[in-house]
Amino acid sequence: MKKRKQRWFLPVIVILVVGVAIFFAVKGRRAKSAGNGPLNQEVPASAVMKVEKGDFQKTITASGYLSPQQIKDLVFSVSGRVVSDNLKVGRQVKKDEILVALDSTRQELDYLQAKRAYDLALINGLEREIKEAELNLKLAEKNLTATKLRAPFDGIITRDLVDVGDYVGTSDQYVVGTIIADGPYEIEVKISENESTQVAVGQKTIIKVEAIPDRRFEGRVKEVALQAVNESGVVSLPVKIVLTEESPLLKPEYSAEVEIIVEEIKDQIMVPITAIFNSRGQEQVMKIVDGRPVPTPVVTGPSNGFSVVIKEGLAPGDEIMINTYQFSGAGSNSGQRQPAPAPRAGIRFGR
Repeated sequence: MKKRKQRWFLPVIVILVVGVAIFFAVKGRRAKSAGNGPLNQEVPASAVMKVEKGDFQKTITASGYLSPQQIKDLVFSVSGRVVSDNLKVGRQVKKDEILVALDSTRQELDYLQAKRAYDLALINGLEREIKEAELNLKLAEKNLTATKLRAPFDGIITRDLVDVGDYVGTSDQYVVGTIIADGPYEIEVKISENESTQVAVGQKTIIKVEAIPDRRFEGRVKEVALQAVNESGVVSLPVKIVLTEESPLLKPEYSAEVEIIVEEIKDQIMVPITAIFNSRGQEQVMKIVDGRPVPTPVVTGPSNGFSVVIKEGLAPGDEIMINTYQFSGAGSNSGQRQPAPAPRAGIRFGR
């Protein structure tokens, strides 16, 4: 019985001795590494930035296609044979300019007969007969006028589908041409419902057209829809953007990406969001003092996902670390610091 107790007791003692040795070895290693931790190391120049003031912009990104502010297919309301064709693709026209004319012989005859009947009704007719003659005259005059197709607005002809001698009817299959408004293009985009409340008429926009990658065009929010749309459970709000500048390089249906500037603050101290870390509920940056990082509390303002406004704690000319992840990681074992959040897509920071 005594031998069994000795066999059980010896391994326990060995385990305790080994455990104590490991504990003190790890503790000594941690103490040694703490003396050479990141707070006591010089920071390379590539990891440091000088704090400056700039312009803060928060934007919402969406995409769509260039479209004229007005576009219309040209269709006659009377049928007939074309006797005059002034349509030509690319030609600029003015409102009410005659574009296509039909043979109006039939309509002219109808008008003259209606005019004569109306004149006679005024002399000998009853009130009902006068009214009837008057309506016939108006209808005949309208049909005569309709034999000449006029430009509905100032614009550019983009399609010419008829020639002199062609017969045209009054349905959509007899479209004779297309005209687009002569002016800046617009883009309709759809904004997600959780961002839609930030968009308002008049806000500035920056437009990038895929076919012209080296240019940026300015625009503004022209219209915000009064009703959202639900497409397969995805709710969005239609918004129209109008370009405030024109270029012959722009064409209908070019794809475009739009950045709507929903918030803009001028002349503010800003730092990358990666320069901010949290220690025990206090936002801080690593300010460089005598070549070494010093934790410095700051008060932050708006953020666009890439940069954050600093209200208090820094001044222009101060130097800080660009990325404090290594310090956040070093303190994460004690739960004191957390890494800075990752940047979001679709937001812009401008100066």
